[in-house]
Amino acid sequence: MDPGSKRKRVEDGTVDAPAPSTIMLHDVDFGSFQKNGFLIIRGFASAAECKCMQEAMAKLIDAWDPSSATSVFKTNKEQQQAQGKDDYFISSADKVRFFLEAEAMDKASNKLREDIPKEHLLNKVGHALHVEEPAFREYCQSLKVRQVAKALGWSSPDLVQSMYIFKQPRIGGVVTPHQDSCFLRTEPLSCLGLWLALESATIDNGCLWARPGSHTEALRRHFARRVTDGSVHMEFVPLSIAEDPPPAAAVWEGGLPSSVSCPSELGFVPLPVARGDLVLIHGQLDHLSMPNTSAESRHSFQLHLVEGNEAGTCWSTKNWLQYPPGKPFPKFSSPAKA
Repeated sequence: MDPGSKRKRVEDGTVDAPAPSTIMLHDVDFGSFQKNGFLIIRGFASAAECKCMQEAMAKLIDAWDPSSATSVFKTNKEQQQAQGKDDYFISSADKVRFFLEAEAMDKASNKLREDIPKEHLLNKVGHALHVEEPAFREYCQSLKVRQVAKALGWSSPDLVQSMYIFKQPRIGGVVTPHQDSCFLRTEPLSCLGLWLALESATIDNGCLWARPGSHTEALRRHFARRVTDGSVHMEFVPLSIAEDPPPAAAVWEGGLPSSVSCPSELGFVPLPVARGDLVLIHGQLDHLSMPNTSAESRHSFQLHLVEGNEAGTCWSTKNWLQYPPGKPFPKFSSPAKA
């Protein structure tokens, strides 16, 4: 290996790296992940890989008919009502479906705004891109993704969910503070998020913010499946209700306190990244993103893994995300190589 191409370890736990189909990980400071609950690997995906996924999404949007779209994705106090009773969302685990940005709807008419281009109406597309669409499947099945999962200790991961997030210019909404394990719960907890920047993410266009060390805190709540009179719906079930005093973070579930003008006041730090950078996110890490008020979009692709049954881990039957009976979660197609 050319010494000039060797990646540099830097103090904040990020790593400058080349982006072939495989990636050397010996310089990655995985101890930073264990300490902080997140880790940035710079240059994890090449510009060509990012472009391939963006072009694949553009084709999906071209074929999408927004006239029948009714599912608006929200993460604020209205999330339980918005997604919790939306069958289009609840049944999307093994499908590719389109979810609108809240600001894409005209509040007076409750119809799609005509002044926004079709491609800017969407909040996200999910949740089986890693299965159904070749460009995303190739990335998710790549050796370097397997290497990362293996290096972090996942021995038999299930690839349970993928999402393409747009963070649209000027209307890209806030993603409120949350823990991914709230939505993708296992026993024991084992969720891992791989957040890939397909475009640069800055403070101006809504980059991630994370609270270092918060992954050591208990899971605060569970977005749990309920059945009433044969109808499936979801509700947030508090898990830390017995704690006295309750965890401070419980105060900002569903939205930052009105007295807070910047997440840094609560201990969050911004995670600006360049195109191709990968952010690894522990399932209990408290993280968020602010609204995109800029003229620049902030596309990202997210893959979520959990440890599989082979490792003695059980997927919660109360999770919102459930595959049809008899259909297993996808896994890596062949054993990871060292």
